[in-house]
Parts: sequence; C-alpha cells; structure tokens
Amino acid sequence: MGRTAGARRTSRAPGPGERRSGWGLGTLFFCLFVRPESLISFLFLPCVTALFPSVPCLYSHPPGHLISETTAVGSIPSSCQPHLQTELQSLRREVSRLQQRSGAPSQKRGECPWQSLWEQSPSVLEAWKDEARSRRRRAVFTPRHRKKHSILHLVPVNITSKVDSDVTEVIWQPALRRGRGLEAQGYVVRVWDTGIYLLYSQVLFHDVTFTMGQVVSRESQGRRETLFRCVRSMPSDPDRAYNSCYSAGVFHLHQGDILTVKIPRANAKLSLSPHGTFLGCVKL
Repeated sequence: MGRTAGARRTSRAPGPGERRSGWGLGTLFFCLFVRPESLISFLFLPCVTALFPSVPCLYSHPPGHLISETTAVGSIPSSCQPHLQTELQSLRREVSRLQQRSGAPSQKRGECPWQSLWEQSPSVLEAWKDEARSRRRRAVFTPRHRKKHSILHLVPVNITSKVDSDVTEVIWQPALRRGRGLEAQGYVVRVWDTGIYLLYSQVLFHDVTFTMGQVVSRESQGRRETLFRCVRSMPSDPDRAYNSCYSAGVFHLHQGDILTVKIPRANAKLSLSPHGTFLGCVKL
C-alpha cells in the first residue's frame, strides 16, 4: 500500500527500437577473447560507482554498450577522469606484477594474452611436428633396415688325425646359429657375408706333450693365412695333464673365406666337451 505506481517495477521485453540493458554472455565472451581491455571498463565502472556514489557520469554509456579503454577515459567528463586513470594505472601495475610472478611473457601491443602457441611461436610448433613425423618414420622403417648380426657357435663332434701332415682337426656342429653369413661344414667354416667378425677359439687338452696349442687360419683364393695361434705348456704327470688354450681376435672376413682350426700334433688328445672345446664367430 505504501508503494506508488511510479515506484512499482515491472519487467517487460524491450521494444524494437530500445536497447537491451545488462550484460549478456555474448558481451562477456567478447570482452574475454576479443577485446580484453573492455573487460576492465565493465568490471571497474560498477565498483567505482559503489565506492564513489557522489561521482556522476560513470554510467554515461548504456550497460550493454561496449567501450574501449580510450572511450572509457576520454569520453567521460573531466571530473571523472582522474579517478579512472588512477585505477587503470593501478590495474596495469597489478597485471604486470602477476605476469612477472608467474613467468608469463609480457603482452605486446596489439597482441591478445590468450593467443595460441601457433600464433605466438609458429616455429616451435613446426619443430614439434617435424620431430613427431621423424619418430613415426623411425618406428616404421627401423625394423626393416635393422642390421642382422650373424652368429655361429660350434662344439666338437669328433676329431680326425693326419699322420703324414702331423695335424689333428676337429669336426664341428652348430650349438647356436643366427643369420646366414656363416655355415659349418665338417671341420671348416664358410663365410658367406663380407664384414667385420669377432672370432674366438678354445681347446681343452689332456696330453703329456710338453707344449700343445691350436692354429686358426683362413683360406682365400688358394692362399692360406694364419689369423691367430695359441700355445700352452702341459704338465708331465698324466693325472694332471689338463690345460686349456683360448684366443680371440677381430678380423675382416670376405665372402668365400674358409676358416679352420688345426692342432699341429698328430693324435692329439683333447676334450670333446662343449664347455672345454669350442669355436665361435660373430659379425659385428
């Protein structure tokens, strides 16, 4: 009953020629992502009005009208400008202080602070894309072009002795084989793939001859070449006449080479156990 008709508030839809009051979601998104400086004006003007109710002209623009920083300061009466300029400078200092504390890069003139990585530094994103493509390429092509290492480890099966040439030879069988670069054929090893190889040999002797050992050689195009040899002194007591002779080396072998292990003693006594006598070749 105490209310008058003029004081009663009614809500109605705006007419065709009237401007809708208040801030909509479209205005808020515009301030955030298109013109962030307008957000200062929208957030700042109501606060100043509440703190300084005696200051006129703070709503010289309609609530739905977007104003820039220049418009907010330059288009209002001179009585309001000192307050606005002081608050705007304080806000600028606060934003700069927060950016320095967080380590964020300072905003350049005309650059949006929410600019994407592609817009701010396209070279960084392009380098990241190149690295990703390179990783995918390595994942696809590395298994196909992976170098295959030929491995051949031999253990003895039997021995043969030649009295006329005073040698004893070992007949081998593969205990481990990988790849096709090496092949065991009786007492010789054939090389089918040219490359750098690690060659090792051991023989466990059980002989009372004062010295025993083996010679590892290569035959290529009718020529014989000694790769390495091993010599061991043997005890004279038959019960203690055990000694092993091990040697190894790295060599450049060619396709068609033939490797042999010979003991320069006829009727040499040696162990045929796989852990005492063996021969191996690994492509590096």
